[in-house]
Amino acid sequence: MLPEEFIEQLTLSLGPERAGEVFSYIQYTQPSVAVRANPFKVSDVESLSFLPFDTERGTYSQWGRFLTSRPEFALDPLFHAGAYYVQEASSMYLERIMPLMAEMRQARPDGAFKVLDLCAAPGGKTTHLLSMLREIPGSFLVSNEVIRTRAAVLCENVSKWGAANVVVTNNDPADFAALPGYFDVMVVDAPCSGEGMFRKDPEAVAQWSEDNVRLCAARQHRILSDVLPALRPGGLLVYSTCTFNHYEDEDNVAWLVSEYGFEVLEQKHFYPGDEMAGEGFFFSLLRKGGGGDMPVFSNASKSRGGRSGGSAAYRPFGSLDWVRDGFTVYRKGPMLKAFPGQVAEAMQAFELSSGLRVMMSGSAVAEVKDGNRGKLLVLPQYSLIQSEVYRRGSLPEIEVPLETALACLRLGPVVLRDAPAGYVVLTYSPEAVPFGLVKNLGSRCNNLLPSSIRLRQI
Repeated sequence: MLPEEFIEQLTLSLGPERAGEVFSYIQYTQPSVAVRANPFKVSDVESLSFLPFDTERGTYSQWGRFLTSRPEFALDPLFHAGAYYVQEASSMYLERIMPLMAEMRQARPDGAFKVLDLCAAPGGKTTHLLSMLREIPGSFLVSNEVIRTRAAVLCENVSKWGAANVVVTNNDPADFAALPGYFDVMVVDAPCSGEGMFRKDPEAVAQWSEDNVRLCAARQHRILSDVLPALRPGGLLVYSTCTFNHYEDEDNVAWLVSEYGFEVLEQKHFYPGDEMAGEGFFFSLLRKGGGGDMPVFSNASKSRGGRSGGSAAYRPFGSLDWVRDGFTVYRKGPMLKAFPGQVAEAMQAFELSSGLRVMMSGSAVAEVKDGNRGKLLVLPQYSLIQSEVYRRGSLPEIEVPLETALACLRLGPVVLRDAPAGYVVLTYSPEAVPFGLVKNLGSRCNNLLPSSIRLRQI
C-alpha cells in the first residue's frame, strides 16, 4: 500500500493518468536489475558476454546492460574481482556529463582536472565517474562519505574497481569549504526520502512521510550550501536524488538558480516503466556562474572538523616490477603506493594539506619491512592485483575453476600443487580477471585476501 499523501503529491505533479501508470509499475511489477562493466578489467564492455547470466537491452551507459533476472552475485568470482558493478539503471544517466568534462578539459588543459563525489557510498557513481575519467587526461576524483562505516564500504568498492586516480575521504560537506574553487565538477547525489526505492524496498514505503520529505529537503539545502564554495566558477554541478517530489528535486534546483546564480543545463525525471529507466531518479545538471581565474588552493588551509592526511611525506621509491609504466611508486611509512604520473603530486598535496580525513589514496601495492642482514623486504598487497597499476604477468598467474575460486574467497583451504612456489595471482575466466593473491607453500597456500571482504558462507 502506497502512502495516501504520496499518491496525492505525485498525482498533482504528473496528472491522474501518468501517475496511475507509475503507481501500477511500483505495485505490480518486479524491480529491474542492471550492471555496468569495468573498462579497467574487461575487454567486452558492450555485450557483457563474459557474465554467467543473461542480459538484455542496454542502459544509458556504454558499459551497462539490464539483466533478465536477479542472480546470486556473491557466487560469481568476477563480481568479487570488480569486473562489473550492480547499479540502478537510471543512475547511469550520469554518463551524460562525460563529453562536457572532455570539453572543459580541452578548454583548461593545465593543472589537474578535479572531480568530487560528495555523498559517494556505496560507490556506484564513484566507480562510474572513474570509468569516465579514463578519457580525461590528468584527472583525479575525490570520493567522500560522511558516515564512517559507509566510508569503509566505499573504500572496498573503490579498491575493487581498480582505478588509481582516486582519494577517499570521510568528511562532512562543510569541511570542503576550506577548498575554495578547488573542484571542476561536483556530484551531489543527496540523501533523500527514497520514493524511487518503493518498488524494491517495502521499508522505504513504511518510513515515508510528508514530514520526512520536508526534513530531507532542508538537509539537502544544508549540504549544498556547505559544499558549493569548493566548486570553481564555471564548474559543473550534478544534483540528483532517488525520489520524485518537487520539494527535494525541482524546488532545490530553483533555489540554486535564485540564490547562487546557477544555470540549468538539463533537468530530468526517471520513473519506473520509462525506457532504460530503473526504479526512479532525478537528475539535474547545472553550471556555476562567474568567471575569471580559479582561486588558489592554500596548502595551509585546514577544514572544519578535519585533520591532515598525516605528517609523513611521500618519497619516490623507484621502479617496481609489479607496476605498469605511467604510474609512479612512492613510499609513505611502511606502505608503497602507486599514483598516475600526471596527477601524483596533486593527489599527494590534496591528501597531506587539505585538512580532510583521508581513508585511502592511489593504489597500495606493497608493504616494506626490514629483513635479515638489513635487507628490505617488499611484500605485495592484495590491493595490487585489484588495481589498474598491476603489470600482468609480473607475478605468476594461474586460472582456477569456480570451486577453487569460491574456496579462496571464503578464506578456505586452497592447494595449488602445479603452481610455482611463492606469490601467485589467481584468475577466473572468461576474462581471466585477477581476484586472488596467495603465497604458495606447496602443501597449502597463505591467502592474502583481507578478512573484511571475504565471502560469507551462502
